Amino acid sequence: MDKKIELELRAEIPAQDKKLFQDRLGEVGVLRSHTKRLSIMYFGNIDTRKLDIRVRVTNGECEVVVKSGSFGAHDRIEVAQKINPEEFLGMVKIFAQFGFAMEVGERETFNYTLPNDIIVSLVSAGSISYIELEKMSSEIDIEKNNQLLRHSADQLGLRLLKSEKEFDALCKRLAEKVDWPFHGTNEEYIRLNELFNRYLNEQ
Repeated sequence: MDKKIELELRAEIPAQDKKLFQDRLGEVGVLRSHTKRLSIMYFGNIDTRKLDIRVRVTNGECEVVVKSGSFGAHDRIEVAQKINPEEFLGMVKIFAQFGFAMEVGERETFNYTLPNDIIVSLVSAGSISYIELEKMSSEIDIEKNNQLLRHSADQLGLRLLKSEKEFDALCKRLAEKVDWPFHGTNEEYIRLNELFNRYLNEQ
């Protein structure tokens, strides 16, 4: 188990500029990884605390991730736990009992390392692309590290999402155009299992 503060800034990339940004990231950073990921996403509240739970498989590796804090916040607490492939669908069923809104999403991501241990991810979801700038931080370094993230965003010429409202609008378009709602029906589990087996073999 690992608990940390995830500092994250986001920016949407116009479809026609995706290749330009990928070339730019290759110039200023080092390609760290290329991932293909299937996620079952759960969004809900426990008391006043917002939770974002993911049961996901990335390049064949399975894990459960829980993020605590406002969905558009820049400093959510993140806890991650690896799981075995045999536990994947069981975990999906367990978290389905929470009564949260559920979606299934597929993402392809190119992750780059920039100076100051900043990770920049170029994410593609169907016709929508966006960038996430991320730095893991302790509470005492949040202000300093946020400044580092914003400086990197300026260097890349990004127009950052400035509010939770803008982030919610992006999530809404992802939900409407790319992801699909999950209600736990037998037909959806059959479809999910087929997708899972395909992503499990992605290395």
